[in-house]
Amino acid sequence: MLIASVMLLATSCIKDEKHTGDDTTMVSIGQKAPDFTVEMLGGEKIALSDLQGDVVLLTFWDPQCPTCQQVMDVAQERIVERIKGKKINFLPISRGYTKEYIADYCASRGYDFPIGLDPQKTIYGLYATMYVPRSFIIDKQGVIRHLYVEYELSALDAILAATEQLAK
Repeated sequence: MLIASVMLLATSCIKDEKHTGDDTTMVSIGQKAPDFTVEMLGGEKIALSDLQGDVVLLTFWDPQCPTCQQVMDVAQERIVERIKGKKINFLPISRGYTKEYIADYCASRGYDFPIGLDPQKTIYGLYATMYVPRSFIIDKQGVIRHLYVEYELSALDAILAATEQLAK
């Protein structure tokens, strides 16, 4: 069964009148999620394929994006705590910044959850060409079931509800 995509567009961190969320997305609902291995801020490496069997909330973010900041600032309470004990992995990946920059940024904001690093935007490029925040909900078989582009913080509960529904 194919679950419909929900795309909530808002003011972009990178305004470009020539492009939309659709034409900057490199993957589709119902497609197997492109596999990758990401280095986490703590040094460990995680392959997306290693997470099969769980639902994955893959979120690309940029520390200079105000909406991304809002989402990440509440991630511990509103995402990490909510999914604890469920078959769900939250995988936030910063795009375009060095490990040192992200480490300093996360420490200054008090983030205490795993964060992936994509300094060259290589992983991001498998999924999109522009716009953040950008989240993909990947089911237990590794298939993309929902995607959200440039959403506002107010959409977070709906994103999590969709994620939790797939984990049942």
